[in-house]
Amino acid sequence: MGFSAFDKRLLDHGLAWFERPRLAPLLEQLGATRFERIETLTAMLRNGAPEEIDEAVALFERVLARIDRGEAVEGHRGGRRESAAERRARRHGA
Repeated sequence: MGFSAFDKRLLDHGLAWFERPRLAPLLEQLGATRFERIETLTAMLRNGAPEEIDEAVALFERVLARIDRGEAVEGHRGGRRESAAERRARRHGA
């Protein structure tokens, strides 16, 4: 049995996602509104083991560093992002 035109379009759309994945689906899983997303992330961090939180922070820091270097995303607008250490220092007035 062959694919219909609709099936082919869905397949092409699905494969295209892997060529250029987006953050939107992940955010949608956290909630429909910014408030819901914040609440969900807060609960996840509150319930997470310290090692899980450290892993998540390390992961996001590495990702942001790769993006700043232009390694992870084509056509990135550039510009240096503030590191987690710099954000912590700024928050704590150091």
